[in-house]
Amino acid sequence: MNRLFKLGTAAVALTVIAACDDNNSTTVSSDAQFEVTVTNLTLAQPLSPAAVILHRSGYHSFVDGESASNDIEELAEGGDNSGLLASAQAASQYVASASTAGPVPPQSRSDSVTLDVPTAELSDLRVSVVTMLVHTNDAITGANAFDLSDMAVGERRIVVGPSWDSGTEANTETQATMPGPDFGGEGFNAVRDDTIDSVRIHAGVVTSASTAFGLATSNLEDRHRFLNPTSRIAISRTR
Repeated sequence: MNRLFKLGTAAVALTVIAACDDNNSTTVSSDAQFEVTVTNLTLAQPLSPAAVILHRSGYHSFVDGESASNDIEELAEGGDNSGLLASAQAASQYVASASTAGPVPPQSRSDSVTLDVPTAELSDLRVSVVTMLVHTNDAITGANAFDLSDMAVGERRIVVGPSWDSGTEANTETQATMPGPDFGGEGFNAVRDDTIDSVRIHAGVVTSASTAFGLATSNLEDRHRFLNPTSRIAISRTR
């Protein structure tokens, strides 16, 4: 079933202190606040809506060298981040999460997502961002448990995101197996047919552009190729 670009639901932890009098009410928040944006660095690889997760150490959306979860498989093959966001919210290390408003086209930046964080959570705060390169079989990019614990108000940090192969689907690069606007093929398929069932750094797409070294099954063109990094994540602490 193809569930490309199904938006995950945002969940933000809020702590609000309200002070009221007879004539007006004022809301004062004791939370810290972070804004996150995702920039697509590729020439022709749209990014699916990104799952942005704030959490404590001990949580990982995926682990290099280990088999991908079903939630990562759904995101990596079809761009659906809802399962990943739901499982993150159920984790004991969860702090806050959101989804970017929609896909991020090539060479463009997402709208920012804003997340409030109780100050008690700041000492062990991490951010993970996961999004699919949609003209691939199962490639993802983003940030994995990046440390934000010592960020000051007004500070901005940049994470450059490599691409990982989720290891859930063979990289045939055929039109029928790739979602996205250029192909419109199948997204998520529960059958795993990658001979290496583990997450690892993506070797890049082969394409059929070269008769000598190309992949005969590939419907990708030279413009669909990518080099690391493929994403840039900007995190600002605004409060």
